[in-house]
Amino acid sequence: MGGIILGAEKKIVFLNTHKPSPVDQATVNIIGVFSTKKAITEQLITSIKDVTGVSASDDVYKLLQACFNGGAKQVLVFGKAVTGNNYKDLFDSVKNDWFGTVTDETDLDKIALISKEIGARQKMLFAQVTKDEDIMNSESKIKAIAEDTTALFFNKNEELTAGAVAGYTIPQFPGSVLIANKLINGAVESGLIGAEQGVLDKNKANYIARMKGQLGLANGVTVTGDPIDFIHCVKALQFRLEEDITQYLKNTPKPTFADVDPLKAIILDRCNQFVRMKALVEDKTVVDIVPLDEMPKNDILNGVLTGVKITVYYAYGIRELNADLYFEV
Repeated sequence: MGGIILGAEKKIVFLNTHKPSPVDQATVNIIGVFSTKKAITEQLITSIKDVTGVSASDDVYKLLQACFNGGAKQVLVFGKAVTGNNYKDLFDSVKNDWFGTVTDETDLDKIALISKEIGARQKMLFAQVTKDEDIMNSESKIKAIAEDTTALFFNKNEELTAGAVAGYTIPQFPGSVLIANKLINGAVESGLIGAEQGVLDKNKANYIARMKGQLGLANGVTVTGDPIDFIHCVKALQFRLEEDITQYLKNTPKPTFADVDPLKAIILDRCNQFVRMKALVEDKTVVDIVPLDEMPKNDILNGVLTGVKITVYYAYGIRELNADLYFEV
């Protein structure tokens, strides 16, 4: 049994509950393709033919193509020439929301910096390492990347695998399809020798390899060893629950937790949606209302009503992975 604790990354407060307003949907099925090297006007596209300000010779264009070939339905495109290591400014400048992230940066040291930015935003990063990387001596650089939302990809033949895998993964209902071992449309064999594959296996990285003569994705994990599809599922479920609970608080003139059944019903209704899509195991979700001092330590906001702990079980092949999600309401 594996486990992951996400902690109370998001705090939910309610303002003006008597005037309900729509809650923005967390866009867990949109891929953000970002250039760190050239300015590109922000645009949300559904086909590569719709992109403007990008030429076919640009790396970001090739990444876009890989995403759409992999199966992307909607892609957010934006670019800004990053000075120094100021990746925070790049992502702070984006007006639209997205979830899966691909950039044209392939340097491992810089990927580590981008990883921290994306991890702090609770989004996923599909990062491609330059095809000239010395894999046999890359272990320390790989280990410098510790965010559970980052998946690293290596390929000696091209630098588009990350885009293709993001294109395959992110449009799926989160957690409904296992990513490991899949044939990814548009991805080519990585051309790695056995020893190089061994380094990447040990360090929880990803590459395209032949499996009994068929191309497939090994290992389908983030740098923490968690399945890509599991992280997509858990983070997406967290976003959806935040929306649901926030909407409940906005629509309820005076919420009380003397009777917690309405809140539990809302949470279970969302979790059951994930059950129906074969992401979560049926009848195993547990919702607990817990004292705030049992919550993972974080800044406690004034007006916090209660703590909510939700335990879900993810169906991963013949195994189950469990996750605890914490909310302050």
